Amino acid sequence: MKLLFENWRRFIKEEAAAFHGVGMSPANMRVEPCDFEEWDEEHGYADNQWEAGEKGCPQFSDDRGIDSDHPDIQQAIEFLDNVQPSELIAYSRGGAVALAALPLAAHAPHVTFVAPAWRRGWVTGIDNPTFSNGVIIHGTADEFVPLSHSADLSLRTGMDLYVFDGLRHVNILKHKLDPTSGRLLSQEEKEELVQGG
Repeated sequence: MKLLFENWRRFIKEEAAAFHGVGMSPANMRVEPCDFEEWDEEHGYADNQWEAGEKGCPQFSDDRGIDSDHPDIQQAIEFLDNVQPSELIAYSRGGAVALAALPLAAHAPHVTFVAPAWRRGWVTGIDNPTFSNGVIIHGTADEFVPLSHSADLSLRTGMDLYVFDGLRHVNILKHKLDPTSGRLLSQEEKEELVQGG
């Protein structure tokens, strides 16, 4: 068990758990690639790390238009309550899943929302998000999720929004562990983005 713990830590190189985006596996969210290939198909996690008390990342589908009864949301709630990560990185579609799951979970980690696709039709029922324990980061050149969506989320929840000039939807991920290294947007800048977008 101790060896498993040490090996897993070596692969993820971070304290945060992660909710991945579309077309990704949990391994894509790690700083270093993970070579674990054994997935628990029922629960969608690698090498039984939930039982071992490890952070890990659940494997979500790429389904669109899901609601709180969908297995992805239920799995996210189970993950949050069983693993109880102190930090969560929620990227793109994973950000929408997090926004739907967090109000239903008993455990609420600090979340770094990375270009959250909460208004792109992936998840229904999050028209008025209330979760506020986190920060949002977004690239100014994001080609898939408009920056105005993150500005709107920031205004609705009070979470800070940090922008990274010239970064796109994928390369913003390199700042997932250092979100405050971006430029903090003011209230006026966020309001202007929402009005224009």
